[in-house]
Amino acid sequence: MPKRNSTRSDTSKSSSSRQSIGFQYANQSPTTSKTSLSSSGLTRVMSTIYETFSGSKQMTGLDGEEMDPGLRTPPDTSSGFSLTLGSPAGLAKKRRPSIRGSKGSGVMKSRRSEMERVVATTKKATLAILAKTELEGTRFGYMANQWTAPELYSTSVEYPNVTTMVRVVAGDTYDRALEMQDAGSTTDHMPVCVLNFANAFNPGGGWLGGSQAQEEQLCYRSTLIDTLHTRFYPMEDLECLYSPNVIVFRKSVDSKYSFMAGGGELHLNPTVSVISMAARDKPGLVNADGLTYKDAAQKCLMIAKMQLILRTAAHNNHRRLVLGAIGCGAFRHPAQVVAECWYEVLMKEEFKGWFEKIYFVIRDSPAENKLGTFVETLDGLNIG
Repeated sequence: MPKRNSTRSDTSKSSSSRQSIGFQYANQSPTTSKTSLSSSGLTRVMSTIYETFSGSKQMTGLDGEEMDPGLRTPPDTSSGFSLTLGSPAGLAKKRRPSIRGSKGSGVMKSRRSEMERVVATTKKATLAILAKTELEGTRFGYMANQWTAPELYSTSVEYPNVTTMVRVVAGDTYDRALEMQDAGSTTDHMPVCVLNFANAFNPGGGWLGGSQAQEEQLCYRSTLIDTLHTRFYPMEDLECLYSPNVIVFRKSVDSKYSFMAGGGELHLNPTVSVISMAARDKPGLVNADGLTYKDAAQKCLMIAKMQLILRTAAHNNHRRLVLGAIGCGAFRHPAQVVAECWYEVLMKEEFKGWFEKIYFVIRDSPAENKLGTFVETLDGLNIG
């Protein structure tokens, strides 16, 4: 299948029904916000943050570990507050996945004890790292939505006006991000920003149960779980979590999650930024091929999610991104359609010139062939 021409028409507007759905997601009223932007609203939110850090609540996912008293200090910034929106009109019923089976096959009994050890040592290492690091923004994330990450304009003073190189590779999300970090950049002085295929209901998905999907692997390897606070859950369709500084301290599953160099200085290991976005779980597909959404509105929703991901990255001055086949694992989204959605979004005039490098990192089996699908659709694009 030949590579698509960059002048391809915007298929998200190919019918009036799709256009109206897209308009619905792009033009919701701020009055649907669960938390007002008023000073009283901020007071309530900051009160919640203070209770989380100074009260008896433990860090998300680190239950059973005593928090060092020095870590109970509330953050000296307001960036940790949540601006959660009401959910758009329902497109498909969302099901709450179980923790053990969330987005990945269950861990075999022979490996369960090994994964229990990984989880336990990750908890302890995270507590130790956060106690020693002087890096700001490692203890919190914040909710991004269409009000905090609005549409991008080339007239912005922060517009970099660069050509975007798009590549598709096999591999691991964090490994690719660290390679990009090591390569450096003349236009991007922020950490590389990676996409976490999040669970909308459980912080870290099934990481406490040893699951091996992408989100869980990110949690095993870094301090990410401590930024996924329970107050942000469940996430609505057009929300994502932005974690500005996540310290990566373990190697990948291929290296059995061994600790990276540093010993007692793990807090000095490299950092990345993470955007956590959840896809809908098992949307309806056309029975004839299983490769197409039954409801065209599902594609419009996926496009809206992708736009929010890119806007969140750009508004936080990220120029290098690691993205992927969001929703194409256990959530059963069709890889071809998801790849086409990414193409459609990247070719929009709004996103041209904002990013220097975008890598789509895919890990799959030959039977799935997600890698081949994404390579054919996206690899080698130079947009600008």
